[in-house]
Amino acid sequence: MSAKRLPTITLAALVTTLALAACGSVRETMIERGFPPAYADGYADGCSSGKAAAGGLFDTTRKDTTRYDSDRQYAQGWDKGFQQCRSEMAATVESDRLESGNNDNSNRR
Repeated sequence: MSAKRLPTITLAALVTTLALAACGSVRETMIERGFPPAYADGYADGCSSGKAAAGGLFDTTRKDTTRYDSDRQYAQGWDKGFQQCRSEMAATVESDRLESGNNDNSNRR
């Protein structure tokens, strides 16, 4: 492994660790900010699903379909979480792709 790749791998591990820690606290943070628990549950599930849909390696699709169909707050939270987190993860994936493409090109000179 080259010395140039090591900082990228270290950064990726740090980002992954922070993302995993953030997933566990999304619900609690939203409740602390005054969101109803049902909305916070939906947002956390939708966020994980949105990240997974956009290529997040450590995220899973989560959706309680029975609750989504019967609980308006859960459904609204899920939709918002999915949309926001999918957009953020897609931007991160694209940025990483462009950065690694630039690094690959610079090594070819």
